[in-house]
Amino acid sequence: MKRHFIFTNKKHPLIAIMSTILGGISVLSFAFGIIRSFVLSGDITGRFGFAGALAVLYAITGLILSLISFKKKESFHLFAVIGVVLNTVSLLVAGFLLWLPE
Repeated sequence: MKRHFIFTNKKHPLIAIMSTILGGISVLSFAFGIIRSFVLSGDITGRFGFAGALAVLYAITGLILSLISFKKKESFHLFAVIGVVLNTVSLLVAGFLLWLPE
């Protein structure tokens, strides 16, 4: 069995990893808030709104970080792509929740 090695200087940018983490936190916050709202039959407090606002802030920050990491040369873009997807999904969920009628 012959092994092939590829030597490269590419790295995963830390800001791309951070954007993925922020996107994950944002998506999990919205998921928890939506599930908890169903469990409480819509009788939620203002803390849920504050958590949603923080999740939107995390998603915007994560999206900006992942877009910045795309500009870095000699780096892998795996975490940047995951960060864009997670943060975009989170912002779409936030927009959908704002669009829903009471």
